[in-house]
Amino acid sequence: EMALRLGAALERFWVVRGHRSEGRNILARALAGNKGVATPVRAKALITAARLAFSQSDYERGETLAREGLALFRELGDIRGIALSLDRLGMAAWRRGNFAAARSLMEEDLSLFRKLGDKERLAWSLFTLGLLDSKQGEYARAQTLFEESLAMHRELGNKRGMAASLNQLAGGILVTQGDSASVRSLIEEALSLNKEIGDKEGIAVSSSLLAELALSQNDLSTARSLVEESLVLYREMEYRKGIAESLASLARIATVQGDYASARALCNECLAIAKEMCDKELLASGLERLGGVLAAQESTGTPTTSALWAAKLWGAAESLREAIGAPIPPLERATYECAVTAIRTQLGEETFAAAWAEGRTMKPDQALAAQGH
Repeated sequence: EMALRLGAALERFWVVRGHRSEGRNILARALAGNKGVATPVRAKALITAARLAFSQSDYERGETLAREGLALFRELGDIRGIALSLDRLGMAAWRRGNFAAARSLMEEDLSLFRKLGDKERLAWSLFTLGLLDSKQGEYARAQTLFEESLAMHRELGNKRGMAASLNQLAGGILVTQGDSASVRSLIEEALSLNKEIGDKEGIAVSSSLLAELALSQNDLSTARSLVEESLVLYREMEYRKGIAESLASLARIATVQGDYASARALCNECLAIAKEMCDKELLASGLERLGGVLAAQESTGTPTTSALWAAKLWGAAESLREAIGAPIPPLERATYECAVTAIRTQLGEETFAAAWAEGRTMKPDQALAAQGH
């Protein structure tokens, strides 16, 4: 019981400082023993273990732990515990691509925290809903939620919450191709706060956003350096989603630089992680990016016999995005449409449409295996 109490108390330390594997290992060992453990103690430890699992993109394990925690909190009539469990389950549903279930769970936990008057959790719930809105292309609504979350975190003096909200406000402006000066100002404020509290994930997110800004301004060397910094931090935390997104960014940079072999290898590494995590949105993005590499390679005049494959990859990605309701971000759309137009022109409308339609019927694994077919 003492180990479980300590585990729940150390949750924020493990998450912020990046000692996530240590926390998971200690809690897994402690949770394996049940004798004499009070139900409230076990419930809190379960929800802590769930958060740590999610922080390393282990959604299956996190969901199992959160469900067990939810059952115990319901048994206890602990409203705050129920709300926390719903928040965790909403995150699991989102990462699996079930956005409707995720929204329902997140709105329920938001309502419970509002009734409890728990401002800190309310601020985080608004933030999480903002992330979901952003993924579904509801950028204006997301920005409103991030601003509300930021105001609450400022009122509470929660530097980690402030930094997270600032980063996402910057990301929203960046993705919709807004003012780059305000993007930089927001990220730099977030980065300063993250460094002050030693939040590894926050620093990695700030660096990734600064890399996106550099890439949008065609400063490839700065972009690469910043992404590599993020990747090191994500690997230290064993945060698979962050690792995959960093690899995808490096693939984009390699494509622009004409290093197609590296770009394809990076795309494949990103897709392998996305498949392992069952992250549908990341899978769709990876398929699109690989198609973009093939299109760029075809445009050099070096035949790769991959034009048909690119069309199938894009068809499969489109089908995935439609299923989960996650559109291509505006920042990426121009590059994507340019690549699609080039392959359509090369193949001719009829052949292109047939390959695209075939891709739409394929699962990601089938589309990836369609090279040369």
